[in-house]
Amino acid sequence: MALAIPVPAPEAAHAADLAQSFWQRAAELGALDEQQRMAAIERGWSSSWLAALRQHLHLKPVELEPLLALSEATMARRTREQVALDLVASERLDRLVEVISMAYGVFEQPASTEAWLKAPHPLLRQITPLQHCRTAIGAGQVRRLLQALEQGAPA
Repeated sequence: MALAIPVPAPEAAHAADLAQSFWQRAAELGALDEQQRMAAIERGWSSSWLAALRQHLHLKPVELEPLLALSEATMARRTREQVALDLVASERLDRLVEVISMAYGVFEQPASTEAWLKAPHPLLRQITPLQHCRTAIGAGQVRRLLQALEQGAPA
């Protein structure tokens, strides 16, 4: 049974559902194949993910800004107007949620996942895994680190 892509066009009911099931929805993204993810990126991610990320990872807009290359004002406007994100912001958000999903798969608890994502890591030049995801190369390094942890390497 194929999973539905969990980034439908924005709507109020979707935003409320996402807030309640953020970790489950993020984990579902890890099961999507590249074709499904690409379709979601091209369609545009729901702006409700911006508020959900801030809420569940306890991020300030200024912390989320560099990860998505969106200004605080643009994030607020898109969320308020429930406008889908453009291609570039959707790709960055996909990259970020993919890493969050992997981390959640490794740590299995929201609190420990959040703590690991936000703690400076020595193998990432003392940058947090979350901040390291500003680029595709950095996100790849975080994914490899998570794969090593999954195979038993120390955190």
